[in-house]
Amino acid sequence: ARVRPGDLVGAFAGEAGIAGKDVGAIHITERFSVVGVREELAQVVIERMQGATIRGRRVQVRPYQSR
Repeated sequence: ARVRPGDLVGAFAGEAGIAGKDVGAIHITERFSVVGVREELAQVVIERMQGATIRGRRVQVRPYQSR
């Protein structure tokens, strides 16, 4: 969807209500993106981003689990 880091920071700030400074490292691939937030904000972001859209596409937000 040609998502840019600014799109993700903007969505997290607008939809989840967290400050842009609370968004950490961002890694974008063709199929998914990983966005770092402090552990104590993770559940808030997950809950508030349910049903959100970024660049016109509905997003699924869930905790990152490395393999």
